[in-house]
Amino acid sequence: MQFGTTRELWRYPVSSLTGEQLETVELDDAGVAGDRKWGLFDAESNVVAAPETERRWRPVPGLRARAAADGPEISGDGDTWHSLPSPTADTIASGHLEFPVRFLPFGETGASPRYVRDPLHILTTSSLARLRALLPAALIDVRRFRPNILVDTDTDDVDFVEQRLIGRRLRISETVVEITEPCSRCAFTALQQPGIPFDKDVLHTIARHGGGGFGVLAKVVTPGRITCGDAVTVD
Repeated sequence: MQFGTTRELWRYPVSSLTGEQLETVELDDAGVAGDRKWGLFDAESNVVAAPETERRWRPVPGLRARAAADGPEISGDGDTWHSLPSPTADTIASGHLEFPVRFLPFGETGASPRYVRDPLHILTTSSLARLRALLPAALIDVRRFRPNILVDTDTDDVDFVEQRLIGRRLRISETVVEITEPCSRCAFTALQQPGIPFDKDVLHTIARHGGGGFGVLAKVVTPGRITCGDAVTVD
């Protein structure tokens, strides 16, 4: 069954930092290759950044991350980039947050990922349209929700359509993914990001109308490459 086409593809090399929009991504058993492999940590306590729960971490989405040939890079202004790991990158982030922090890879230094869940996050244009209808005065930008795949649905259905597909499989080009559960939402969706204002009503509306979920999580069944414009079908 035809479901839609891939409209946007995103990768977040460092958890909680702004990610990068791509034309093509590789899916492996852990989701988008290179996605959320690094974290930002308090240099003294080794606690990972939690912008949704601690005020001191709220500026973190103002930092940007991208993947380069030699590994992740971060930037404070989007113009000058610094490789990870490096003292310069740590200094840039520490100045941005006004307390000492450092970047660490998950799984290699004893640092644990922020979340333990299925790695692929899928959102649809239908869900975005539904939220815009509920909050016509709000800025409903896909960057608030940090999906890996935004699917442009073929119908005019203004609803949380992907939640109807829990337990089903999607085929995208040579890949197959299985949708496992709704993506539970936290205060991160309300936070200010570059070009996006703070808006607590976004989270409250999702809680009231989406049961706290917005988008879905999925696991990779068949790895492969996905490109913007690929057809998405339901098996």
